[in-house]
Amino acid sequence: VSTQSTGVPLANYYVLQGTIYQAPDLHSVLNSRLASTLHHMQQALDKTLAMSQYDPSKGHYWSFDKLEKSEEEKKWVEASSRFQKEVVDNLIDILTMRYKHYMLKSGPVGTGTEEANGGTEGRAPDDPRTPG
Repeated sequence: VSTQSTGVPLANYYVLQGTIYQAPDLHSVLNSRLASTLHHMQQALDKTLAMSQYDPSKGHYWSFDKLEKSEEEKKWVEASSRFQKEVVDNLIDILTMRYKHYMLKSGPVGTGTEEANGGTEGRAPDDPRTPG
């Protein structure tokens, strides 16, 4: 029972980039997640059953020859491979040249070499923590 001094929330809202959205209720979220999970599990089971075979002389065995990718899946694999080979490799090269790798020179921890070198052992020359 609500009175004038108390309120009952009817819905929750959230704002993303200046747009107001109504938040879904718990039932809608769980229903959507379960439906999505069951859909993907059904697809996996269908593919598994398609590869499972039975022969009276061999018994049960798996036939992976039937596992073929659709044309859309092949296009995605080709596109991602080209992207990875060209763009990502170039990006890694640029980042590797910009941020050089330095090998640590100090011995095992607790040998006293850290204090003897002012605590800078193993730091990059341009490290702001390295005293100049």
